[in-house]
Amino acid sequence: MNGNGLSMDIKMEWRNDEEMKKCERRGVIYQILMSFSANIAVLGPAMGFGYSAVVLGPLMSSSSDVKIDFNQANWIATASALGIPVGCVLSSFFMRHGRKLTLFIVSIVSFIGWIIIYMSNTYEQILIGRVISGISTGLASVSTTVYSGEIANVKWRGVMITWTGIFIALGILIVYVFGYILKDDWRLIALMCALFPIISIALILLVLPESPIWLRERGRLDEALEILKKFRGISKDDPVTMDILLELKPRNQQGNNKKNVLKHVFKRNALIPFIIILMYFLFQQFSGIFVTIYYAIDIVRSAGVTLDPYIGAVFIGGTRLLGSFLITIFSSKYGRRIPSIISGSGMTFFMASLSIYLFIIDKGYVINDNGIIPAICILMYIFLSTLGFLSIPFAMIGEIYPSKVKDLLSGLTTCISYIFSSITVKIYPDMLSYMGKHGVFFFYAIVSLAGTIFVLLFLPETKGKSLNEIEDMFGKKKSENISKINDTVVILSNDIENISLKNGNTNKI
Repeated sequence: MNGNGLSMDIKMEWRNDEEMKKCERRGVIYQILMSFSANIAVLGPAMGFGYSAVVLGPLMSSSSDVKIDFNQANWIATASALGIPVGCVLSSFFMRHGRKLTLFIVSIVSFIGWIIIYMSNTYEQILIGRVISGISTGLASVSTTVYSGEIANVKWRGVMITWTGIFIALGILIVYVFGYILKDDWRLIALMCALFPIISIALILLVLPESPIWLRERGRLDEALEILKKFRGISKDDPVTMDILLELKPRNQQGNNKKNVLKHVFKRNALIPFIIILMYFLFQQFSGIFVTIYYAIDIVRSAGVTLDPYIGAVFIGGTRLLGSFLITIFSSKYGRRIPSIISGSGMTFFMASLSIYLFIIDKGYVINDNGIIPAICILMYIFLSTLGFLSIPFAMIGEIYPSKVKDLLSGLTTCISYIFSSITVKIYPDMLSYMGKHGVFFFYAIVSLAGTIFVLLFLPETKGKSLNEIEDMFGKKKSENISKINDTVVILSNDIENISLKNGNTNKI
């Protein structure tokens, strides 16, 4: 009889373990689907990065119905970069009113930008469309990463926050492919790009839920509980687990007014990560990463690659996409620091190698490599940049800031980042004139090296930490935060129990 009782206990425990695994699988599948749906919103805005690379040539040709000169071409490339900081600032405002609303606005603005470009009959109209397209890019860069970071569990967050980089790379590759297929039709390329925001709008309206973390910060615990249970694979009528209680643990309850938010901005756990990430973005942008996107075809020509520049741009886009896929694996396995260090070291080596190669060519020496060396240098630089410097800082925005000021600081950080980007894109032609090709690439190598040293010394590791743990990591005293957890869980347990009773649910925690 005792044996039978023991057997029954073991069986019951096994069934509980199996049920937990089933819940976890169900929750992960739902997280993946919703993160994927949210990131569809990135495709249309991301195409604005690569659009200038494939249309400046056709616009400057004699057959174009809208003719532009070299200076105007530079402004068309820069216009999108100028609009991105505006979008980043606006994202801070819109995200305070909901992550889902922000993603919807991203797609609407992106669609408007592409339609204006498609219908443009003058240079000025193209500029307006490019600026609007850039605004949508700024809106998308922050909101999608933040949304993925807030819905994912600790185990999967390191993967999901890098998906925005994958979708940006995919959007760039798609527009490069459009450019190769439709070389002379810049209008049709813009129209094709306008289709993707329409798909995103449908997904947002039909399937995407609000972020439970955003609902928690607004005091809407009943809605947050219902959605978070779904993201964790727990049935609506099942009791709440301790893990969900900890995720819904309120961080600050003093209100949401401007004075209060500014007070939290200057706290240690907000200010230190802001400075670190901002410096990372500084090295990212001035290492030439975004210049190679906006001027992909010109970069291929400048580097001495003996290949159809449009095919070269497709190779660049494909290499960036491959790197974006791989960083999801590396980041989940090795964290944020190791991929960043490998990325910066590789960028330094290949940019320096390309600079030396071009310097030798400029001195009159002949290297019979048929353009293979510069092609390898460019592609490896692109590939390695995606494995760290391009992807990691954007991914960390979604996890490193305290929830109380995440809306404000994530938008501000990305805004400043893209101001750096617009500067690098605008001055690239002037740098070529004053420094020469080898000088520009050597400058990028030096910045990459400096960025690698910075990462080695200052970038924190966030792998395996919950959002609450990351917030505590930058706080003054971890022990103070940890000592309050038990009291907080008790308080929150009472809140959730009251919510359950209010909704007619008699299940106990």
